[in-house]
Amino acid sequence: MNSDPISKLLDLILSPYGILGIVIGLFILDKATRSRRLAWLLFGFCCYATSLGKYQDEWITEPPSLVFPLQQLRDMGRPVTIVLLILLIILGMQTQNGWRRIIIPQPVYYLIAFQVAVFFKVLIYGDVAFALLAIITFGAIVLMFKLGPSRWLQDEHNFRLGVWSLAMAGVIFAIGCAYQGRFNMSAMTFVQGRFLGTTGNSQHAAALLAGTVPCFMFLIESRKKWDWIKALWIALLLVVAYFLFLTGSRTGAIMGISSILFFYRNRAGSLLRLGLFVGVLLGVIFWFISPEAITESTPASNRFISGANTREGAWSGMWNGFMSNPFFGSPLYGGRLVFGENSWLAAGDTTGLIGFIPIVMMGLGCLKMMFELHKLSNTKPAYFLHSSTVIAGLAGLLVGSFSEAILLGNMSFPVFSLLMYLSLGKYLLDLDRMENKYLL
Repeated sequence: MNSDPISKLLDLILSPYGILGIVIGLFILDKATRSRRLAWLLFGFCCYATSLGKYQDEWITEPPSLVFPLQQLRDMGRPVTIVLLILLIILGMQTQNGWRRIIIPQPVYYLIAFQVAVFFKVLIYGDVAFALLAIITFGAIVLMFKLGPSRWLQDEHNFRLGVWSLAMAGVIFAIGCAYQGRFNMSAMTFVQGRFLGTTGNSQHAAALLAGTVPCFMFLIESRKKWDWIKALWIALLLVVAYFLFLTGSRTGAIMGISSILFFYRNRAGSLLRLGLFVGVLLGVIFWFISPEAITESTPASNRFISGANTREGAWSGMWNGFMSNPFFGSPLYGGRLVFGENSWLAAGDTTGLIGFIPIVMMGLGCLKMMFELHKLSNTKPAYFLHSSTVIAGLAGLLVGSFSEAILLGNMSFPVFSLLMYLSLGKYLLDLDRMENKYLL
């Protein structure tokens, strides 16, 4: 089982699809060295690939098949992500340095410290091969961001492309799921009627959809005049909201709502107009596409109106585990760590203080960046949309972290989006410091 990702990667490379993919990848890599938009699009595809997964449990060993090529992508999700990660690292190595020298945000160092704590816990008490593979993978992710996306953020154009790339991950996901739904929607809703798309479960799908909402808001609000491009982004946002509802994830709904509230924290009028506009359009969409979601009880709607705390037992168990083993966490059962339904309690339960302290410091670093960006948006209104995008993205992830362990993953979309939002925020703060020093 430990060599499974490696064997899958080798099988992919040696397969006809793999050979064709390598040829296409080399062609795209050559073009991306001269086209920054294509480079950011490659990053967007990598973000989408991190979400690919299969739902499996003791009753469902193999989920229903998807149509071509979604089935092939889902089967080889992790190897495809690794290949895209390698391409981005190679592309980043060919990028020249800009005016920004320190490009890694401070909270990322604390996230690295937490992953190191996980590494040593698994190395000592669990599966050595899995520990080495996990730390190498996370190191490659940080290296990719340092050489690529973080270093590409040198001007306004690349900032917009960075936001656009995260939004494109949501667009690719939405288009792929709409394509699958055209042929067989039940293949994506076979688990209690909840939508999971091409991900491993409905919570993963909700985290991806909600994590891209601030980017859609930026792309919509940054276009002052109405045109077909703005209308297209609004339509895509509505599709994302529709799929987010179908997941039945209260965590995803809270993440999306929190993102919008933080985005429009100083503009109540715009928030009200947006709420009325989106509410009417979503009502029309649900009526024509899925009227039973309005007129009848469905698994998704039932979860939203349910007030039951389904995580109380898990939270209590993680807290007791942390209090019983405060320094090194609960004993490890199996070859790897399994995180529960709360990023903070799960960190304390599995790694003790050696992992809990770094992850808390990371969270405080995110809050500090949000506060600094809020001040920037007040002093320089021209950066309001830019700052609001980062603030909303980080707020949504932090809010979701109290219900799901989305901050503790390795090669996952929430971790990629967290690193991306932090990189965008670091660029804005560096730009502000440079302007204050040299222009004012």
